[in-house]
Amino acid sequence: MPRSKQDKFISTLSRLSAVDPLQFEAILRKKFQDRDFLAAIFDALVDGIIVLNPSLEVVLANAAAVKLLNVQRGQGLVGMRLGELPLDDTVRKLISRYMLGEDRETSLEVELPGAEPRWLHISLHPLRATREDDGEQLLLVQLRDTTAWHQAEEQRRRAEYWKQMATLAAGLAHEIKNPLNSLQIHAQLLQRALHQKAKRSRSLEMQRQLQSIDIIVEEIARLGRVVNEFLSAVRPGRPMLQRANVNYHVERVVETFRPEAESRGVQLVLKLDYEIPPVEFDPNQLTQVLLNLLKNALEALTDTPDPFIEIRTELCENHYAISISDNGHGISADVLARVKEPFFTTKATGTGLGLAVVSRIVEEHGGLIDIRSDLRHGTTVTLRFPLDGRPLRLLEEAREASSMAPDGQKVFSVDNAPEETSASGQDHATRAQQ
Repeated sequence: MPRSKQDKFISTLSRLSAVDPLQFEAILRKKFQDRDFLAAIFDALVDGIIVLNPSLEVVLANAAAVKLLNVQRGQGLVGMRLGELPLDDTVRKLISRYMLGEDRETSLEVELPGAEPRWLHISLHPLRATREDDGEQLLLVQLRDTTAWHQAEEQRRRAEYWKQMATLAAGLAHEIKNPLNSLQIHAQLLQRALHQKAKRSRSLEMQRQLQSIDIIVEEIARLGRVVNEFLSAVRPGRPMLQRANVNYHVERVVETFRPEAESRGVQLVLKLDYEIPPVEFDPNQLTQVLLNLLKNALEALTDTPDPFIEIRTELCENHYAISISDNGHGISADVLARVKEPFFTTKATGTGLGLAVVSRIVEEHGGLIDIRSDLRHGTTVTLRFPLDGRPLRLLEEAREASSMAPDGQKVFSVDNAPEETSASGQDHATRAQQ
């Protein structure tokens, strides 16, 4: 113990003998109460606080720091060394350089690894353990969760992007659709004339001409669909909201789609949560969304043994969810990161606008879309819509139970044998229609 501290300690002990025991007990009780009060305030702070000594060992940490670093509460942080903390190497190097006096940079923004994207702002603040000249130099590390800001910024960036795309779409619609309609009319007239002529001549040359004009008409129609899908993606119509039973609507869409699925040997499994109250949605737009997702799931089941698609509804705390799952070949991580981008597609004849349209419609309903996939188990698309009409915030998005693949990809687990819709479920569906 340094000489000044030792002398101060001996002086304090010598004065204790002159203090009345009851008075001394009251002083101690007051000190403990003050300590507990300050500790409660310390743990109630929203920002995480970690205090390191010169040996880079944690001497103090509050509850927020434990939570932000995702450390088991029983384990805690006190006593851990810097190298043991679940921090990015960049943060460790910043702290080490700061304590060695090699760098005076005091803040850093980092993205935490994990299934869900999270960001932390790290701030460094020097402290001294005492006011004495020989007091230990401590370092206070402040952790602030900036995930909400990053997500809001991403939403703002996307909104600005779609605003620019809508302006571009208006120009494209004017410049492309008028000449395209003219081309389609004249191509159809030419097609009709050639078909009339083909009735009188069966020559090989005539058959080639017919084949060419059929291709022209088909490609013009496809280009028209691309333009219409593009316009829908960047400038969808306002939802015409109606309060209705969403389970009944989902069931009707599934039954419309069932013949196409069963013709390809795909089993449809419908699981509805009849606790969902009547909600507001646009039936036409929701039909467009569900059919788009069902067709995507159907295409993913090519060459899959025992293929099935499960459609599920679920009532959650502040929203309801509609999920469509398949046991197909799944989506790789690099493709999954880009599936919502306009014009990005892995299909030979796809436009890459289907999911862009789906995302826009879901957003217009105040909802969120979540896509999870694994190359071994298939894909699940979950749509979450608010119950009270207020848009769902990203931070309130329900955390789905998921396990992690070795490569860090999200895994959706499905049952090996999908359950059949129960008779009781059919009774519920009958009541829902009434």
